[in-house]
Amino acid sequence: MTTTTTLSGHRSRWLFCFCFLVVAVVAVALVWGSQALLFADTNDFQRVVGHLYLTPMGDGIHWALPDHPFRTPGNPELASHIFSFAGWVQRFMPGHLFDLSRTALAAKLLLLAYAGVLAWQCAAALQRGALGWSAMALAWLAVFFMAHNIGMAQSFYAEYACLIALPLLLLGLLASRRAVRLLGLGLGALVCGLAKVQYFYVPLLALLCVWAGSRWQRMLPDKGLLKLLLAVQVLCLVPLLIGKNASLNAYHGVYLGSYMVLSPAQFDGLGVPAERRDCIGVDAWGNALSGPGGTQVQHIDRDCYPVAPKLGKGDVLRPYLHYPLTLWRLARFALPSHFTVQYFHVFPGNFYLHRHEGGAKPVTDLLQQLTLLRDRSITPLAPLFLLAALALFAASRCRQAARMRPLAVGGLLLALLVVSQVIIVLLGEGVRDMSKHLWAAQLALDMLVLLVVVQGLGWLGLLWRRKTAPAAEAAAATA
Repeated sequence: MTTTTTLSGHRSRWLFCFCFLVVAVVAVALVWGSQALLFADTNDFQRVVGHLYLTPMGDGIHWALPDHPFRTPGNPELASHIFSFAGWVQRFMPGHLFDLSRTALAAKLLLLAYAGVLAWQCAAALQRGALGWSAMALAWLAVFFMAHNIGMAQSFYAEYACLIALPLLLLGLLASRRAVRLLGLGLGALVCGLAKVQYFYVPLLALLCVWAGSRWQRMLPDKGLLKLLLAVQVLCLVPLLIGKNASLNAYHGVYLGSYMVLSPAQFDGLGVPAERRDCIGVDAWGNALSGPGGTQVQHIDRDCYPVAPKLGKGDVLRPYLHYPLTLWRLARFALPSHFTVQYFHVFPGNFYLHRHEGGAKPVTDLLQQLTLLRDRSITPLAPLFLLAALALFAASRCRQAARMRPLAVGGLLLALLVVSQVIIVLLGEGVRDMSKHLWAAQLALDMLVLLVVVQGLGWLGLLWRRKTAPAAEAAAATA
């Protein structure tokens, strides 16, 4: 018996080493192949890293550092401070330049670590060993390294912070050890909530999901964790209160949002003067958006934003309070054109994702093909995956599904994040640049799809064991 157990243990260790080696080789190939993918600047880098005084060197990746010190960031977004620290570090590195591939590599190494831990958590929920872990690890790597996700790592956009924090938030939610839950949920919620103003509510969303999960699944809530998330949420309200672009966002939220789907009679009911109606669909830079989802764009000479009355949050909400179906109509108008991972800036065809020379060409091709496949297969089925996440959370009350309960809560969080981001984006800036503003929602959807599949496999395993249990018991009794 001892010899058999020892041989079995050796085989298990060798199997795990082999699986780990396979995953490591794939990970290296993905890091290498993704070097050629980046999100191009659409004059938004200045808002995030303007305080660094960087000078572009032509390839979108290398930026010359100034000889004088950086100044304090002019906006409260956490990404500005992350890039400030990265710029300070790169002053001591060769070349006297800010190399975006270095910050991208840092994000990719974090994603590799996240993939390994998330794979372990999913394999444990399915009660699978080395082979299960390797399959889950490859699946998580595919999610993180699809071109439309990993391209954000090589950019100066504020969503960079969300890329490195959202998987950490999920990791903390799935963790069984309290210390890991506190660290993952607390730090993940903090970085997500401070990454950009549109994510300010993420800590509260995580708090509600943790509380709802404990209540629904008949478990004692972790009061310390709930207090931590509440404190983080209070901190994440600060950028919302001191943001400098509130008036501009409100203008776009009204004139490129609710006003685009209201009727003349509804405008009369709101008291919108005729001269202001000429500005509907015109952004602050003189681009007139019309047609399906505002995708027919023409630059005009009309100045609307400078002469329009200053708007606030009350003006944004007013049409929706008067006509409750406005949000539904706006979503139907905008989502068919903008809910896509082919992110474009105002003009259709002006894509964010660019590819330059370098990297492993076959791997880069594969990552881009995965993005195209995702848009054709997963994007149209997004409502089904959202409903599946809610159904699986409802089913998690069953005691037999105890191992999958954290996955169900994680799925609930991601599903609510997708839906809430659609609403926040429509209210915040309307259809202008909407596809890119939904970047975090698309990352959450990619992660949600994998969680739904894992839970589906778990439920199939439960049903199979329940079906075969009587036969196994009968065979044991006969023996």
